[in-house]
Amino acid sequence: MSIEESGKHPTVTSIAVSGRAHSGNVFTVQDKPLTIAVTIGEGSTRVQGFAKRDGKGVAGVMVVLVPAETTALEVTARRDQSDSDGSFSLRDVVAGRYTLVAIEDGWVLDWAEPAVIARYLPGGVPVTVSDDAGKLVTVSTAVPVQTR
Repeated sequence: MSIEESGKHPTVTSIAVSGRAHSGNVFTVQDKPLTIAVTIGEGSTRVQGFAKRDGKGVAGVMVVLVPAETTALEVTARRDQSDSDGSFSLRDVVAGRYTLVAIEDGWVLDWAEPAVIARYLPGGVPVTVSDDAGKLVTVSTAVPVQTR
């Protein structure tokens, strides 16, 4: 599901169908009425930091900003590949609580599956993004690079 408003691209942060959280953006309508609640947020915060191993930046790792509510994983997660010095920058982040993970060779993972990404969360770094639009969040703690 995507939304556009005056050139801005708000993010669908969650979907509930008949009062139950719904993962993804596809649902089946049967022969009974449904109540669909969609929560939208404008992500304008940038989160930046470094992915490191043994105190040194690691290039080419997949960095994922995983929302605390994994039913919204596909729409609120942000990904980047670390640069040669291990730096990364994640744009258009919606306010909320997250865990940052860095995964070596992570691009082959089905990262959008909550059960898959859950394995990496204990080794991640917690991050909170506030409602201050346009804010830059610099993560002072290095994100440890985990092996796939």
